[in-house]
Amino acid sequence: MLALLDQAEPIVATEAEAAIAKAGAASLAPIAKAGQGAQLVLREAPEVAVPLTARAVEIVLSVLEAMATRRPFSIIPHTAELTTQQAADYLNVSRPFLVNLVDKGEIPHRMVGRHRRIRFADLLEFERTSTEKRKQALADMAAEARRLELE
Repeated sequence: MLALLDQAEPIVATEAEAAIAKAGAASLAPIAKAGQGAQLVLREAPEVAVPLTARAVEIVLSVLEAMATRRPFSIIPHTAELTTQQAADYLNVSRPFLVNLVDKGEIPHRMVGRHRRIRFADLLEFERTSTEKRKQALADMAAEARRLELE
């Protein structure tokens, strides 16, 4: 499967690609900022017009901006299965910490032989819920501080 973090090299534009991407990003930016869709016209035989939704325009713009500045980027399908090390790297935590989360059932996984595999979509969901829990805990602490007049 494409885009497993250590199997696919991050995409980095060459100097020539960066120059082309910069021009493309400049053309596309006003359309994206206006929240409009667009049509991508490929002038090859046969000519093809590809409709893009406003969200697709934003995505294409973000790719062009990354290419224009030669920042590495990756495209990871939600169905990609990551190793525990890849998942830990994504969350910026240690592998043993991630394995503990997996073993406690906080992050779904499947076993491939003796190895755990974590779907990228499940990792994103864990990250989202974890962020929500942290925000709620901070809001609760702030409310308690106000209640105790500690502010």
